[in-house]
Parts: sequence; C-alpha cells; structure tokens
Amino acid sequence: MTIDINDTVQDIVEKCPEAMEVLVNLGFDQIANPLMLKTMGRFMTLPKASKAKSVPLDTIISAFSDRGITVLL
Repeated sequence: MTIDINDTVQDIVEKCPEAMEVLVNLGFDQIANPLMLKTMGRFMTLPKASKAKSVPLDTIISAFSDRGITVLL
C-alpha cells in the first residue's frame, strides 16, 4: 500500500484503513473519533499532524513503513 504525504488524514484512512491504527499508536487518538476524522481529518495532513503533536515526521513515516505502508514524499 502506498499513501501520499500530502493527502489528508481522512483520505489516507479511507484509502488505507490500517492507517488509523498507526496514527492512534503514535498518539493521534482523536482521529479514532468518526466526528474528528470527518472534521479535522479533512484538512490535516501528515506534516501538519506531525507539527501539531510534536511527533517527528520521520517517526510517522517509519511507523507506516513498519506496517508495510509506503509514504510518498
């Protein structure tokens, strides 16, 4: 599976449902709430999420890679 770093979190989760678990495990637990996914997830990208939660983007990319998900830069 491949996702684009500039896709919204909502698009990523719709395309790749296992991405939800990766994000929750990284501390983005609000995204598990369907309302938050539909609102915040519509404009939140991985770089924005990284900055908002102070989680290094490399850590996020590595977590996806560990699950067999390639993040296109």
